[in-house]
Amino acid sequence: MRFLLASAVPLLMAATPVLALEAGDSMQDWAAAPRADKETVLRKMDSLAGGSAARDKVLSCLDDTAKTAGHGSLPISEVAKACSDQSAKQNI
Repeated sequence: MRFLLASAVPLLMAATPVLALEAGDSMQDWAAAPRADKETVLRKMDSLAGGSAARDKVLSCLDDTAKTAGHGSLPISEVAKACSDQSAKQNI
């Protein structure tokens, strides 16, 4: 019985989902992530920045950037800041 339990633990750990998307991940990770993970990352970054970003515009900008050749290795947080800055300029 102990052997079965001991062998079941690694199998359960291997079946757990991949870690959630984080601000320090790459744009390649962003492109592969589900929308719910993307929105969670944006909410976390908004709360740190005072919630001033227009989330939908930033999300769209990040999605477009993730599809652009040569941007896959950029950190999400850097691209999100640039997208947020661009969004703020467009709202002026």
